[in-house]
Amino acid sequence: MTIPYNPVHAELEGLPRETLIELIKMYSLNWHTCDGLWFSGVEDRWGTEKALEIDIHMWDVSSRLEARRIKEVLAIPDNAGLDQVMRAINFMSWAAKCSYTIEKNDGIAVLTVTSCPPQEARIKSGKTVFACRPTFEHGFTNVAAVIDPGVKVSCTYCPPGPHPPDSWCRWEFASPKTAG
Repeated sequence: MTIPYNPVHAELEGLPRETLIELIKMYSLNWHTCDGLWFSGVEDRWGTEKALEIDIHMWDVSSRLEARRIKEVLAIPDNAGLDQVMRAINFMSWAAKCSYTIEKNDGIAVLTVTSCPPQEARIKSGKTVFACRPTFEHGFTNVAAVIDPGVKVSCTYCPPGPHPPDSWCRWEFASPKTAG
């Protein structure tokens, strides 16, 4: 990937590793803030249903773009398998600020989000939990399709459905050998 010269890039190259990691976290927080502010703005003006409709479309488009960029930067080959799908998900913008686990066993990876700052911020501000399941159905399915179309994604639970008190959502990723 060729990046035109920018003086900020030269400064980034000179920063210590710890500072770069903190910048990545800050950029992720900025992304979360922007995402939450636009969603709240649309929700306040046109309602939750319209905000969710736009959010689903945004995730459908942006997740494909982000997955392609991650694939290019990390030099992930086509049909790279389940491990590379999960690796790409780890590098998505939202991932640096959410807390989640990934458990892998026999061609299946289970991603469980234990802390979700957007949902937690909504509750803190007096809003209801919003139905994020369709956004992540698009997002995770698109990442799998870009990295390895054979990997299938299914939702175990996610808002608006019920979820246990210790996690927000759980997603299963199955390699072609185990997908059924």
